[in-house]
Amino acid sequence: MFDLGNFIDQPKSNSIFRGLQVILADDDKVNRMVTKRLLKKIGCLVTTVSSGFECLSSLGPTMSPFHVVILDLHMPEMDGFEVATRIRKFRSYNRPLIIPLTASAEEQVWERCLQVGMNGVIKKPVLLRGLENELRTVLQRAGERLSG
Repeated sequence: MFDLGNFIDQPKSNSIFRGLQVILADDDKVNRMVTKRLLKKIGCLVTTVSSGFECLSSLGPTMSPFHVVILDLHMPEMDGFEVATRIRKFRSYNRPLIIPLTASAEEQVWERCLQVGMNGVIKKPVLLRGLENELRTVLQRAGERLSG
């Protein structure tokens, strides 16, 4: 299992993400493909789904192998806010970590993300450096909270 405690002591390199189980939910096929490729490039093990319903089904009612959920905020039928709210309602507030994807730079979007229990935000268009930096920040915060 991915140990967040060891994460903090790791040097700044892509290998720190090796073995990190990520589920990526995005209704846009191209965005899903690009983001998956970037996540794999930094060493994550990625499962993709195309809707909020599929994401919740993949997580299941009990413990899942996923450490991180990355999801688009603007999916049809069930948006990222609703997915995050349902995850937090039925699971630990700390697990899995939830990081939304959004093109919005509005402060109220980030505030709403925090209110529903999300842990960070990745700005679209998704770029390798931004993805890597935000993932590192979220994991460090979670590790510090768990060990502190």
